[in-house]
Amino acid sequence: MFERIRVVPALAGLALAASLAACGGGGSGPTSTPTPAPTPTPCTQSTIKQEGGGITPSTLLYDDFSVPDSGRLDVTLDWTFATSPIGFYIVPANTCTLAEFNARTCNFVVRSEPVTTKPRKISTPNFAAGNYRWLVANYASQQESVSFQIVLQKGTGCAPMAGGRPSASAAGEADLPPLGRIEHR
Repeated sequence: MFERIRVVPALAGLALAASLAACGGGGSGPTSTPTPAPTPTPCTQSTIKQEGGGITPSTLLYDDFSVPDSGRLDVTLDWTFATSPIGFYIVPANTCTLAEFNARTCNFVVRSEPVTTKPRKISTPNFAAGNYRWLVANYASQQESVSFQIVLQKGTGCAPMAGGRPSASAAGEADLPPLGRIEHR
């Protein structure tokens, strides 16, 4: 009879050990599954605006447009005569009169004063979605034909625009003559 009493405490000890192991009593703590890294958004390109046509001498041509998402804004601008000083600008929509433009008091979001390289390529990172106005200035004394394309790139892995430069004013800004007229495209 004494042997039976010894077996019961032994069985009770085994039961206690099994229940502690089932409750995580082993001290190793709960295991967690690693969180996967977010999938990168692929690069997408959208043509926002494409224009072309004639522009008379000493004229500022403009029109309003919308940018639906934030991203990098790339502009390619070309014109006929390499000697013609042509400027490209973006301001908030419905702003920038001819007098404000000539005084350079407009709220320029993109500003690319005339340079001799054509076609001109302008790249603006972190461009915000919204409504804007593009402006093309013909500082030349001759009729010009201009064309431009505005492309929005968003996502990761977008290749830089070949030859694209950030928008900035040129050092020779004071040499630019005031424009005599403004035309809506």
